Amino acid sequence: MKNKISFFFKPYAAILFLENRVAGGLLMLLTFINPDIGISGVFALLSTILFAEFSQMRQAYLEHGFYLYNSLLVGMGVGYLFAPSFESFILIFLLAVLTFLFSFALSTLFSYYKIPILSLPFSIVTIVAYLASLKYSGLFSTILQSHAIYTLNLPLYINAYFKSLGGIFFLPYTISGIVMAILLLSVSRIMFMMSIIGFYFGVGVHTLLIDSWVGALNDHYAFNYILISLALGGIFLLPTLYNYVIALLGVALGVILVDATQVFFNYYSIPIFTLPFNMVIIPMLFLLGTIQYKGFNKIIKKSPEESLSYYLQTLFRFGPNVANIALPFSGNWNVYQGFNGKWTHKGAWRYAYDFVIEKNGKSYDNEGNFPQDYYCFGQSIISPISGYVVSLRGDLVDNIIGTVDRINNWGNYIVIRSDLGFYVELSHLMQHSILVKEGEYIHLGQIIAKCGNSGYSPQPHLHIQVQYLPTLGSATIPFRFLIYKSSNRLFFHSLPNEEESISSILPNKFLQMQLGFVLDDVMRFEYYKENELIGIQEWKVDMNYLGEFYFTDSKNRLFFYNNDSYFYFYNYEGDTNSILAKLFLLAPRIPLSNLEDISYQDTIPIKLIESKFKRTLLEFFSTFIPNISRRDFDYKITKGTIISSFGTITLDKSSKGFSKITWGENNYLRRIS
Repeated sequence: MKNKISFFFKPYAAILFLENRVAGGLLMLLTFINPDIGISGVFALLSTILFAEFSQMRQAYLEHGFYLYNSLLVGMGVGYLFAPSFESFILIFLLAVLTFLFSFALSTLFSYYKIPILSLPFSIVTIVAYLASLKYSGLFSTILQSHAIYTLNLPLYINAYFKSLGGIFFLPYTISGIVMAILLLSVSRIMFMMSIIGFYFGVGVHTLLIDSWVGALNDHYAFNYILISLALGGIFLLPTLYNYVIALLGVALGVILVDATQVFFNYYSIPIFTLPFNMVIIPMLFLLGTIQYKGFNKIIKKSPEESLSYYLQTLFRFGPNVANIALPFSGNWNVYQGFNGKWTHKGAWRYAYDFVIEKNGKSYDNEGNFPQDYYCFGQSIISPISGYVVSLRGDLVDNIIGTVDRINNWGNYIVIRSDLGFYVELSHLMQHSILVKEGEYIHLGQIIAKCGNSGYSPQPHLHIQVQYLPTLGSATIPFRFLIYKSSNRLFFHSLPNEEESISSILPNKFLQMQLGFVLDDVMRFEYYKENELIGIQEWKVDMNYLGEFYFTDSKNRLFFYNNDSYFYFYNYEGDTNSILAKLFLLAPRIPLSNLEDISYQDTIPIKLIESKFKRTLLEFFSTFIPNISRRDFDYKITKGTIISSFGTITLDKSSKGFSKITWGENNYLRRIS
């Protein structure tokens, strides 16, 4: 019953880009300030649900909120324009069905480009409805009577903002705007800020164009400025300074479109409602999606603050959204040349790495007159990714030291297509050393060739680059190395410095299996507090509809992933004081390799370590100073135990998971066989 009620509130919250059940309930109650709007909205929702059930599309409207909130908007729009009557309810039912059909058709078309349909079905159907209503004598317009109620004696520039905010729900009254502003402020400080900035910026631009501050403030459709600002300033784009500028540009475009559509539609006295908002947001999102704009909010959370926090924590922990590859060798090697190197890594080929092996500061033995004198010459090269070999060459002779092959710059090479779509090129390989064939599928860590001195290579070394195209020597793109060791410290998703000595971390099959949790796996522990047994703690592996695995204690969820190089937690939902939350703190990332007395650093989400008040401040100011919310902690692995300032966690040697987890003063979990 509770879920059904929450489901009914969802479309009210979705109109303001919210996912808060309480907010949806309050907004539904707010619509009954004008009973005509409240009743018509509820009737439209019921009509849509009835039609969806009849057409056997129940799952569609349950999963996709736009099926309901567009119909809700149409119902409230009819209630705003016309008094409730038998004729108006017939019209609402038919329009709700039409809106559902438009929503289905548009969502199917737009989904190809990953663009939301927003309230476009509502805008289209409302135009159809109003044109048709001109011939229906049984409908009685009440629009002139609905503006004079619930108005407070506030300055015009304040009243105008609240009326515009209320206008989103067809309630252009000061009191409704105040309630909605308080609601926005309680859910998201960023949304509240952008609603104010968007409104007054739009009014300012409009004032410059029409030369009337009062006229701009009294524009009935200024709520479009607020919607545009919210959509671009934190919902579909991340709430960053750069995206705030984009949002303001969108608001300025909205000013032009509001005026243009009013002039056109006023000929038939048709209200434009949210049409300008849709005309701005949909093309802008299409353009930004086409150019693969990096500021997109790819994982939309319950508020812009949560979206930004999740994005920043992902960025701090896993680096930018670029290709990640393993090191193409085992053992200790040295960086000979990195990105924008001092010799050949320039221009379109600046994103590349060269590696050699050095001992006592030199890359060769004896006088270094022969390729065989160089420590890296003939060393095994392993595949840094899993994928298909798309091209290779292995017949070129290795150069005499000091000479280069200017015709075949890349020398002997292998180009591999990653399962993720990018290509990796490995160059200057030893003649006749390639062990794979074109078209063959190879695995991460598989030996594929030997390091040589072919091509434009004055001394033996290994060249590696990542590119979007399969063509040999294509323009390079940025990438990171997934994991490596330097000075007895692990680095994840990083780039070593030139001349730095690094070594690869080879995965251990036993550890991969030990932390290879599958659906319905269960771990049970005895829970001791101050050395006294107080109960049993049980964690079960479950999966959500996105295929994401998580541990659950029936109340909280801790999401994890195993990428074969390391096991890690990446998201937590629930009580931040639970033991599952502590598990995130104790072992946010576990390398799947045999390591002893080695340390590394990881970033912990602020929601797990900061008070709610401090977290609220940090999340807001992170839009201006991203690093203000970064919290790094050191971890050390010793004899299968991960040690940190939070406590310790020991891997179970006899079965999957962990044998003992300790934190605080004499608090611990002990595994039950």
